[in-house]
Amino acid sequence: MNVDIMTITICGILLLLAAITPMCNGLFRRPRSLHMQAGPDVSAAPTAHATALPAISIVMTTHDMACELERNLPLLLAQDYKPGFEIIVVDESSTDRTDDVLTMLKHKHPNLYTTFIPKSSHYLSRRKLALTIGIKAANHEWVILTDADCRPESERWLTTMATHCTDENDIVLGYTNYEHNSKRFYRFERILNACYLMRKAQKSVAYRYNGNNMAMRKSVFMNRNGFLKNLKYLRGEYDFIVNEYAEKGRTAVATHPDSFIRQDCPSSKTWNNSHLFYMETRRHLDRSLSYRLLFDADTALLHINYIIDVALATCALLIWNNIVIAAVATLCIAITAFIRAFIAARTMRMFGERISPITIPLMEMRMMWQNAWFMLRHRISDKYDFIRR
Repeated sequence: MNVDIMTITICGILLLLAAITPMCNGLFRRPRSLHMQAGPDVSAAPTAHATALPAISIVMTTHDMACELERNLPLLLAQDYKPGFEIIVVDESSTDRTDDVLTMLKHKHPNLYTTFIPKSSHYLSRRKLALTIGIKAANHEWVILTDADCRPESERWLTTMATHCTDENDIVLGYTNYEHNSKRFYRFERILNACYLMRKAQKSVAYRYNGNNMAMRKSVFMNRNGFLKNLKYLRGEYDFIVNEYAEKGRTAVATHPDSFIRQDCPSSKTWNNSHLFYMETRRHLDRSLSYRLLFDADTALLHINYIIDVALATCALLIWNNIVIAAVATLCIAITAFIRAFIAARTMRMFGERISPITIPLMEMRMMWQNAWFMLRHRISDKYDFIRR
């Protein structure tokens, strides 16, 4: 069998694409060295570091989440943090037994405080109003925002987050993912988006934040008028804060496993709604184009690589009768999938996730079509569904 120049050229291009395109991948662009980014070793000399770390205010809002508060709030209150911390829960006019749960916990924990927003608030996001009230009530400069359906992975969560609350930083972004028993794709998507967002925050100016584990300076939020510019939009609280207040070199990324938070598994309705609201939120964020171009380019290369491999393998067998090109094209599909699975496995381990690497290439391809579907749904939806009336 003779192998001509064209066959060698095509095979060379296929092998090159198989080797290069997996590197154009958010999981490959994961945040730098998770363990090295953890800050000082607070376990080495707790007394010395306790005096250096700041006191912290934890702010969360809740609406009809009594069960979540009963399950997760004690884990936050049990944090071992020597400089001291307070938790402020703002109730958005709950109708369940939220008040009973909070009253019971307040009797046991003097550092737990509660307040509420009235039912009569109109024309602005109730959640943004609740967060503003909570931040304003905070007694400390550094405030950590989280949610009632979240729990820390470690008793050292607060200590690990606080190691980044230094004079050099205004915002600290921590990692959040869904519980291990949540749908596999939900957890994968969270990791992929976190890789893009955390890496961007490390390299330039943070774009937005997709978790529920963020620290910031109270003074920055209050002096720059908080949510004033976007109060009418129902969602996107963390996105708007990071997009508006992040500055180059003043946003830290907490990537040590002790800084991780787990969020309860969302319902399909909640998960779908969060994507639709994000489609609206991103229309009002700065620096959106460069971020989306990178993601779109990575996704396009993923599809182009597979399409070229399949198309050439088919043509080689059915039209050209060239078994060499068909074999190399098939091999390149396997090479690409293997490299992507290998990259994914490393990233999953770094984030403490248990997702089979074999399934990752298919989930990566799903991302583009899912986003297109939500873009279509957002385009045909009533835009007044996304603002407070």
